[in-house]
Amino acid sequence: MGLPSGPYVPWPLAASWYLLGRHALVGLLRFLSQSPCRLWVPSYFCFPVADYWKTFAEVVTYSDDPCRPEPDWSTLDPGKDDLVVAVNYFGVRNGDPWRGWRRRNPCVLVEDHSHDPVSGWALRSSAEYAFASLRKTLPVPDGAILWSPRGLPLPASGTGESQASTLKLNAMLWKRDYLRGHAAPDAKSVYRDWQSRGEVAFDRSPVSFATELSRQYLSFGVPSAWRVRRRQNVRRLLSRLGESKHLLPLFARWPLDAAPLGAVFAAPSQEQRDDLRQQLKESGVYCPVLWPPAKDCDPRARQLAERLLTIPTDQRYGARDMEKVAAILSRLHLGDDPESGELNCGHARI
Repeated sequence: MGLPSGPYVPWPLAASWYLLGRHALVGLLRFLSQSPCRLWVPSYFCFPVADYWKTFAEVVTYSDDPCRPEPDWSTLDPGKDDLVVAVNYFGVRNGDPWRGWRRRNPCVLVEDHSHDPVSGWALRSSAEYAFASLRKTLPVPDGAILWSPRGLPLPASGTGESQASTLKLNAMLWKRDYLRGHAAPDAKSVYRDWQSRGEVAFDRSPVSFATELSRQYLSFGVPSAWRVRRRQNVRRLLSRLGESKHLLPLFARWPLDAAPLGAVFAAPSQEQRDDLRQQLKESGVYCPVLWPPAKDCDPRARQLAERLLTIPTDQRYGARDMEKVAAILSRLHLGDDPESGELNCGHARI
C-alpha cells in the first residue's frame, strides 16, 4: 500500500501497543490482577483466541453472534470484577445496547473493535477498556492497541522484536512483487509458505509489544480515505448482488460512521459455502472465513460459522474490482441442499 496519506482518524492519546489483539487482553488481565475473576466471551468469536485466553483466566461464554442485534442478556451474569468482552461484529453494530446494559450491570467491560478500530462506537465508547487487532484492517504484519475510553490506568507500553512479524513482513513484500509481476516464478509458493509460518509463530509467541515498524507506520492513525473506500466497496457489491435463494447478505445497513470489515454472505449449508469459496478461488477471488468453528463450540455458533463467507472490500480495491466480483458471483452455481436448516438472522432467515 505504501505509506498512507492524511487526513487521519487519530488513535487515543493514551494507549498501550501489543503484538496481537489476544496479547492486549492478557496484558490487561495481568495489569488488573484481579483474583478470582472470570472472562466472559461471546459464543461466536475467534475460537482459537478464546482457547488461548483459557490459559490465563476462567473463560465463560454468553450467547451472542452477528445475527443478533444484541446479545442474549439472560446468558450474561458477570460479577463486578469480571471482564466482559463485547464484540462489534464486522464493524456494523451500534454500541447503544451495550452502553445501556453496562449502566445496569457492574463489571469491567472490554470492547473488541478489531473489525473497525475507529468506528463511531469505538470513538464514543464509555467502556472501561477497548482493544483492536490492527492487522485485521490495516497493512501491517503485527500490531494491536489497548486504550481506556474512561481514562483508566493502562499497562505499560513499548516496542519489541518478533520473528513472527518478520516472517509476515517478508510474505507481504514478496506478495507485493508477485502482484506487480516482478517476482520469480516460485514467488507465490514462497510468500504463502512464509505467511503460514508467520501465523504459526504468532500462535506460539509470548505476550509481546508491537514492533517498531508497525508502530511507526500506524503512528498517525487510520487514513479516512481508506475507510471511505471500504464503505463504498461494500455498498457497491451488495447493490449489484441483491439477494438470492443461494446467498444472502448478513447485513445490508450499518451506522453512518462505520466502515464494514467486508461484504459478508451466508450460504444455505457448509457444503455450499465451501463449494462457492472454491469456485471463487479458481476465479482469483480469495475469501476468508470468520471464524472456522471449534469442535466444542455452541451449536448455533457452529451452524453460523459453517455457512458464512467474507468477501474482502478493503482499500486495495475499487469500483471495477467490485463489478468484477459481482459478475463472477452471478455466474457461479450452487447445488440445492435440502438438508440445510434455517437460522434466524436479522432481516432474513438463512
